[in-house]
Amino acid sequence: MAAMFIIVRGVLRGFGVRGYIYEQMRVRELKGFIEDLDINELLVCVEGNAEAVMSLVNALRKMPIPAIVSDIETYETDSCYHEQANDSVEIIVKDFDL
Repeated sequence: MAAMFIIVRGVLRGFGVRGYIYEQMRVRELKGFIEDLDINELLVCVEGNAEAVMSLVNALRKMPIPAIVSDIETYETDSCYHEQANDSVEIIVKDFDL
């Protein structure tokens, strides 16, 4: 088992980035959450098979959607926990004033 925080930065709103990440996590049978940190920044916490986690990171670096990803940072962690998360994948959307 592996767990990782992934911070995705760029022009992300309106391109289906959260949905893409959600599907990629589900296909790889990973657990965790996707949370808006800012209007142009997402936190993805993912937990599961180490190869599947690294496969997700690679998929995020090569997103086939028209979003503009400027940076992806990864940090190993012990586990993914969020008070709103359950046993699968949770998307936590926040509204930000523009």
